[in-house]
Amino acid sequence: MVTALLIALAVALWSGVNRVPTIRLVNKSDIELDEIDWMRGFIDSLRAGMPAWEALSNSNHNFIPIASKKLTQPTELPIALAQDAKLQNSLLLKALATCWQVSQQHGAPLGPAMQAALDAQLDRIMVADEIKSQLAGPKTAAVTLAMLPIATLLLAQSLGIAAISWLLTSPIGLISLATGGILLSAGTWVMFRLAKNIEQELQL
Repeated sequence: MVTALLIALAVALWSGVNRVPTIRLVNKSDIELDEIDWMRGFIDSLRAGMPAWEALSNSNHNFIPIASKKLTQPTELPIALAQDAKLQNSLLLKALATCWQVSQQHGAPLGPAMQAALDAQLDRIMVADEIKSQLAGPKTAAVTLAMLPIATLLLAQSLGIAAISWLLTSPIGLISLATGGILLSAGTWVMFRLAKNIEQELQL
């Protein structure tokens, strides 16, 4: 019974680390890729000679629900784009809103500026992916270290040593089990907390 519980705990620790972050990151990457494709289409339209407002009109309005209603009011487009950027938490839309306003005020070409913003976004995604890969190592190490004591107990039990019984029945065993469990849980929690803080600070 105790052995089964320990095995279940080990499986829960392992699956909890490898499944939950993966779902979140894939969803975020899909949104970023759709946004990048949208921006590429917008830049291609500008390169083809379309006016900026027409290129924006021919793009997917799902990314710019507020600005799509202001296409006939060019002076209000930068504000509407900024609102869309805030609504969708989009760095590319923030860059578009800023560059659009500069282009209106000073006549600067919009295409090269947005291409530079797109290149910067692609570089940011590459760096973020690299950091995620590096953070996967400490997370896996934390889970592996957390399972080592459990594996040791199972190994001792399989060799005929009543390690689990000793831990659960003797005073020293109970003290060792409680102390080890607290230290192990605290160390694992600190490792995951550090990785989560890094992801939040870098907006991964």
